[in-house]
Amino acid sequence: MTSPALTRQALSGLRPEPLASYLAGLGLIRVIGEQADPAATAAWTPDGLVLGTTVPDIAAWLADEYVPTPVLSPWNNGSGFGPKDREPVRALDALRAHPSPRLAPFRDAIQVAEQVVREGRAVGWITDAAGGGNKGRLVREFRNRCPDELLRWIDAAVVLTGDDTFFPPLLGTGGNDGRLDFSTNFHQRLLDVLGTSEQDRARSVAMARDLIDGTQAEQLAGAAVGQFDPGRAGGPGSSRFGAAAPLVNPWGYVLFVEGALLFAASAARRYQHAAGRAAMPFTVQGSPDGSASGAAGEESRGEVWAPVWTREFTLAEIKQMFAEARASWRGRPARRAVDFYAATRTLGVARGIAGFTRYGLQRRNGLAFAAVPLARVDVREHSEVRLAAEVEDWASRFGGSDTSAAVGQAARSFEAAHLEYARDGGALPLARLLAALTGLEQAVGRSGRAKDGSPVRYAPPAQKFLDVLRRAESPELKVAVGLASCATLSGPAVPSRTMRQVLLPIDPPVPGDKSQPNGRWRDAPLIPGFGSRGLPQVLADVLIWRSRVAAAERDEEKFRGVTTFRSAIPVPAADLHAFASGTLDEKTLDLFLRACLALSWRNVRHEWSPARPDVPVVTLGLLHALAGGVAHGNGNSDEPELALSPDWAARLVAGQVRAVHDEAAARLRQAGWDAVPAPPEGSAGDGVWIAAALVPRCLRPRSVLSTIAIRIKSGEPS
Repeated sequence: MTSPALTRQALSGLRPEPLASYLAGLGLIRVIGEQADPAATAAWTPDGLVLGTTVPDIAAWLADEYVPTPVLSPWNNGSGFGPKDREPVRALDALRAHPSPRLAPFRDAIQVAEQVVREGRAVGWITDAAGGGNKGRLVREFRNRCPDELLRWIDAAVVLTGDDTFFPPLLGTGGNDGRLDFSTNFHQRLLDVLGTSEQDRARSVAMARDLIDGTQAEQLAGAAVGQFDPGRAGGPGSSRFGAAAPLVNPWGYVLFVEGALLFAASAARRYQHAAGRAAMPFTVQGSPDGSASGAAGEESRGEVWAPVWTREFTLAEIKQMFAEARASWRGRPARRAVDFYAATRTLGVARGIAGFTRYGLQRRNGLAFAAVPLARVDVREHSEVRLAAEVEDWASRFGGSDTSAAVGQAARSFEAAHLEYARDGGALPLARLLAALTGLEQAVGRSGRAKDGSPVRYAPPAQKFLDVLRRAESPELKVAVGLASCATLSGPAVPSRTMRQVLLPIDPPVPGDKSQPNGRWRDAPLIPGFGSRGLPQVLADVLIWRSRVAAAERDEEKFRGVTTFRSAIPVPAADLHAFASGTLDEKTLDLFLRACLALSWRNVRHEWSPARPDVPVVTLGLLHALAGGVAHGNGNSDEPELALSPDWAARLVAGQVRAVHDEAAARLRQAGWDAVPAPPEGSAGDGVWIAAALVPRCLRPRSVLSTIAIRIKSGEPS
């Protein structure tokens, strides 16, 4: 006897969207693999679900041979086991009276459920009041006694852990969505497809063919589809005429309930994870980014990430995939959407999964929920996403109900940026993530309660982050790096202080104090106003402060005058002169500076390609030459190097640019520079901007001054 031939059939009506279609595809895979062809394979393709099976006519097999899995929810009102459940009871009676032997497992399960409910009423697990009784106890008792075939439905609808009961959002709150009980709806749809006459069979085959081929030759049933297919759920606003009735292909409903059973919490996941949502396959908490069609604050039960595979898998392989439900980030199961994105970018999901369809279970149409497709997520390696692991833990402390409004808003901004970076990677998303982290630090620093409950954050080393950020190739980034990497040198009575500890409300750690290794909170930043005042004004104040405290550093006795920050990554002169001219984009500079302030620049070495300004700010060129110290031209190495006068920063801010320029020129001539330019009349520059541009170190400042001097000698305009 020859074996049936295996054929690959493209089922264009079963696709990853909407969720009802995806689950129906899973249901078809499961029932064929368990009841007809254990070697059947399945894969998702652009043409729909492709089944490799020996079943020649799937629609006919469903109508003639499919054996329904028992699905009962006696713990719910409206499931057919309550005193007021008239229509659900009729459906159960019809299933019991149906002549088909395929419903024998159902009849046995109904008998057990009725017995457990009777006993539950007798001992008080169930009361007639809505919501009364001990639902968890009833579920446990029913699970202990029910036939094995029913266990998958119970484990998909309810997660029992110790004394706690959790409801996977895929199946609502224990197999129902409000008043819509999925089990009784399943019973009614079974009666639609398992008729008793030849005419009933013909219609059942036609409806099954409609489902798998994506056609609509047969009339759809006017029945609720629940949260699984928002387009056919009906209700207010669902039609141009106001409201439409819900519509469903009965076979679609039957199969998507069968498919939902693959999301049952497995014993392995119950053991591996503590409780609750972690045991629910491919299910995470709702994300603040929500859906494009949603509203702010829209309620969500959570998210389901439906795995899509393009390789041919057998049912055994698919069951293993769902049992493990591997989505791991930092060695832990994903609990949030951002963790799931990170898992898909760092090889944290099961091999063979090509992507996921991300569904948010959002409240829509009053109290009803809808499975809203949020994104299609390809699985691809993007190793730079691992950087998020170095900054996310501290931020996760905030955003709960016990935080202030300002801290909560900053935490939500961080969460949104966190998700964007985990999803997309890249220089700008990383900058937004780090900038949001700095914003959260500022908000915490202004909140006494948040500050008291959280230590100062550990700032990770900047080098790996800079390797990603520098892809932006932005002059604003170079200036930001130059500013953020500035640090003072320690002196006998003054500890080293970074720019992060100047602009944020943070003090350096106390030597020997291991309880606060990352520093201590201040009541206010050393230089106030970052984020609320213009950046040039803030940086000018930094330069004034720097001029006042520089003498306390350990090597300032080597200079006559004061230097700017001796420890920093130098910035190309062209970018600093562009900053002083006001031609850089202030929003971009603010973004990158906030990002860089989230990091530690200690021992980071980086050199940008040198670039001289086309149109230099002449006074800035003179001052940069003195900012790091200039030796005397007489060759006497014992004399201190010439540097900036301590009062120049304040005088620049006061508008005395020409006077400062002349004094700087005289000091440079003293150091042996012959051709020191004077600024053209009326073009001395803005003193505040010049002071701000003096804060970072300039890359090769003397070559810029030489260029200006050569132009002066040759008569070229400077």
